[in-house]
Amino acid sequence: MTAKKALKQIKLIYFIVSILLAVFAGLSFVFVTLNGPVYIMDASAANNLKSLIIILALAGIPASYMFHNRKVKQINKELNPNSKLQQFRMSYFIKIMTLEGVTLLSLLSYLMIGNINQMLVFGLVYLFLLLNYPKRGSILEELEINESEL
Repeated sequence: MTAKKALKQIKLIYFIVSILLAVFAGLSFVFVTLNGPVYIMDASAANNLKSLIIILALAGIPASYMFHNRKVKQINKELNPNSKLQQFRMSYFIKIMTLEGVTLLSLLSYLMIGNINQMLVFGLVYLFLLLNYPKRGSILEELEINESEL
């Protein structure tokens, strides 16, 4: 696999995940607005679910960043650019999937209880997902790869 193909795959993963999450959020909002929550919970169960989602969001965001940074620092500097990018791609994929998991859980919670606060948690984590746009220059800089090496 070439380095350019690996960079395209990283961007493709990002765009697919971010677009599908936005579509699912829109559909969830419309569904709950028109039909109400899917599952009626008592107040204590709903509060427990809300607290759980907030804790997962507060733990998931830094965990994804720390995991990704640790894995990127462990990449051997003597590897060729293709190998570095393949290892980066896997680390980036796990980072994005962690953020996606938290956003999906907040959307499912919103569908279950219909509380707009869960959409706010979704928006917060989705914002972090959007801030992780994989720019070519930042990837190459993070991996210490020169453009001429590609």
